[in-house]
Amino acid sequence: MSTDTLGVTGFELDGDLGVRVTRVVAAPPELVFDVHTSPRHLPHWMLGPPGWTMPVCEIDLRPGGPFRYVWRTEAGEELTISGTFEEIERPGRLVSTEAWSGGWATTRNTLTFTDLGGRTRITTHIAYPSAEARDSALHSGMREGMDAGYANLEAYLAGQFTMRLELVPVPVADVGAALAFYADKLGFHVDHDIQPGDGARIVQLTPPGSACSVLLSTGLPGLRQAPGAVQGLHLVVDDVRQVREALLKRGVEAGEVMDMGGILYVGFADPDGNSWMLQEIPPSAATVSVPQDVPAT
Repeated sequence: MSTDTLGVTGFELDGDLGVRVTRVVAAPPELVFDVHTSPRHLPHWMLGPPGWTMPVCEIDLRPGGPFRYVWRTEAGEELTISGTFEEIERPGRLVSTEAWSGGWATTRNTLTFTDLGGRTRITTHIAYPSAEARDSALHSGMREGMDAGYANLEAYLAGQFTMRLELVPVPVADVGAALAFYADKLGFHVDHDIQPGDGARIVQLTPPGSACSVLLSTGLPGLRQAPGAVQGLHLVVDDVRQVREALLKRGVEAGEVMDMGGILYVGFADPDGNSWMLQEIPPSAATVSVPQDVPAT
């Protein structure tokens, strides 16, 4: 039976071949996805019975990519899980095949990570090739093992935290003039325009469709960058040529389209000289390495 109560594992059969396991943890889906798919995290919580460690954790996180986990005791006993990733949709879904050493049947596992507002429901659906294979797994201590694994996961997550980049200061000489450029010409949304006193002014703007904003300010202690000091901020767009034409019509001096190994760039600068890059990564270039030194304008 599934449940959204913290610390409780839901466990139910699905037809003749499936098992569905649910657990809600106090962490966002992005972090929960990462701790399930990164060698930096897995060996710290997916430990198995007491006395076992995971000295081998190999992950090629892409559709068709293999993975291999090896657990070992001090006495030299070993247990291995290997498989292949089939679908990867960060941070919500992960589908893979999985085979245990010792002659166990290969399963197809589907993990979904559902956002519950600061919490995540982990749903693991395990599809077995036969009813006999599922019955063997159920009688192997599977429920107890998964419950213990989730307890380890919760303890590990309690020591983790997330960080989100939400605000980038852009140093300007005149906040009003810069505001006109970013709001009127670039189309950034003005979130806040505050003048708390003593000559200070704080303006926060967000590019359309972005989760990260920029800060234009004057009179704030600790922000002493010279106007124009920020270089190479990137704005990812679907069609760089279309956006470039729109900006040109609004009076932005956008540069020519540059093809850097299949990834397209257009440079421009604000009135203070802070530089920006429009970036388009076509699907065919998604695996191409991005050049480290991209011209700013």
